[in-house]
Amino acid sequence: MALSSILSLVLLASAGRAKQPTPTVFSSAKQQCPYRPAGRLETAALLPICPLPGHIGILPNEEGNAIVWDYPPKCISPPAKDNATTPRIDCLFTSTTFRNGHGISLVSSTVTTSHIIGVGSFEDEAPPLGVQRRESLGPAYEIVPVEGKGLGVIAKRRIKRGEIVMSDYPSLLIGTGFLGSAQPHHRRRMLKQAINQLPEKLRAKVKGLSRGAEKYEVDAILGPNANTVMIGEQDGEQMHVGLFAEAARINHGCRPNVHSRFSERRLTMEIMAHVAIEPGEEILMSYVPITTVRDERRKYLKDHWGFDCKCQLCTGTKNEIEESEFYRRRQKSLKESIESARAEGFFKDAIVMSGEWHEFSEWDMVPPLAPEYHDSLADLHYSNGDLFNATRYARMAYDGWVRFGSVDDEKLEHSRTVLAKVEKEFEKSLKFEN
Repeated sequence: MALSSILSLVLLASAGRAKQPTPTVFSSAKQQCPYRPAGRLETAALLPICPLPGHIGILPNEEGNAIVWDYPPKCISPPAKDNATTPRIDCLFTSTTFRNGHGISLVSSTVTTSHIIGVGSFEDEAPPLGVQRRESLGPAYEIVPVEGKGLGVIAKRRIKRGEIVMSDYPSLLIGTGFLGSAQPHHRRRMLKQAINQLPEKLRAKVKGLSRGAEKYEVDAILGPNANTVMIGEQDGEQMHVGLFAEAARINHGCRPNVHSRFSERRLTMEIMAHVAIEPGEEILMSYVPITTVRDERRKYLKDHWGFDCKCQLCTGTKNEIEESEFYRRRQKSLKESIESARAEGFFKDAIVMSGEWHEFSEWDMVPPLAPEYHDSLADLHYSNGDLFNATRYARMAYDGWVRFGSVDDEKLEHSRTVLAKVEKEFEKSLKFEN
């Protein structure tokens, strides 16, 4: 699992001073509330006091589609660094109806919370056909005891390469701004309340997760189980700590068979297969970047999760370890070179290196998601003026995203737009040649 190397430091940070929540009062009625987004929560231009995003309790009929919090938001505000700057207000918001009763507690700034609501992250949509087809196959996994590891995730049926194995929603989403500025006792109290306000079934699942050696319960739960995800606008707070109680059961593997991708728009973590997984095989995810070399990887796992990795890549023969290290270093080097060549306009070189990078990732059994790889090649060929191959790879990418069946269709729609563009230009070029 792509866990943050800074999580432990963030959880222990205690800069700033918390105070009791108060409305943000402006000296002039012409000033606008900084955390009221466009759309359903329109900017309140004339309000002297900024209301919190969302509503509490039952809504009037005309506002039936707006988000409703099940508990009064609890807020703290660190002191402003500049008297002319409105202090950031961090609040605890809980919805027990999120994703058909899954539930969520969000501890973040009012700006970020309004952004999440404004982009429709809390809205439930009908699942795409790809999701429905996958669900018709039955559960892909089960959570059972694994020798020497406690609980783990085991495949119940054959899982195809590139298939989405698991879709999980956050139980907790916590802004790192809050974690870094709130005093430790305020932080722990807020997070404890965030857990206690979750629906009973989800609360029990969270409290049943494996725990670290931290003294306090909330720190011990979050430490070994949380991910970092990016949420919010580019000029606002983006990094958040997310607790995904189902995905947290996936154990570490230095040669993983799955990896994750997070959708901000759908607030969903999707776990997909690098390779085909057979029934009874354990589903494993790397807790560190896949290109991390052995010594750094083992130290990080020991420092942050308290275990010595005994896998083949860590304890194999000298030749096996050196071969793996070479593949990992080469993949990292090629990836950096591809991006550099793309940025500098050497598209042909980037195309050649992309093929080599793909070969190394296949040899190391951690290939990229096919439609993402084809999207990249389509872009490179288009930038290189090769409309034939740009069209070919754009079609492959679009077909791949359709089969992938993500709950978030943003990549699919982008791919559809790119394909229409390159096909039109390719057809135009053929007519011109004739």
